[in-house]
Amino acid sequence: MCPLWMFPLAITLGNTYIMKPSEKVPGTMEVLLDLLKQAGVPDGVVNVVQGGKDTVTDICTHPDIKAISFVGGNQAGEYIYKTAS
Repeated sequence: MCPLWMFPLAITLGNTYIMKPSEKVPGTMEVLLDLLKQAGVPDGVVNVVQGGKDTVTDICTHPDIKAISFVGGNQAGEYIYKTAS
């Protein structure tokens, strides 16, 4: 449900969106991505990357990523805050 709070606004305002779902439930976002495609959202507008901490680090340190939102546990949130800031 959390991605549904975030990517509609992001893409409506002209941004692309990268979602890294929990590695515990990776398939859920793939279903949502398929529904977006069926609805006519162009390829590359909403993207999914799978992975664990290394993927999170890559997202947090990528120079082209301008904003990061996070929903989850405190320990991960603190890591994301410190790494992305």
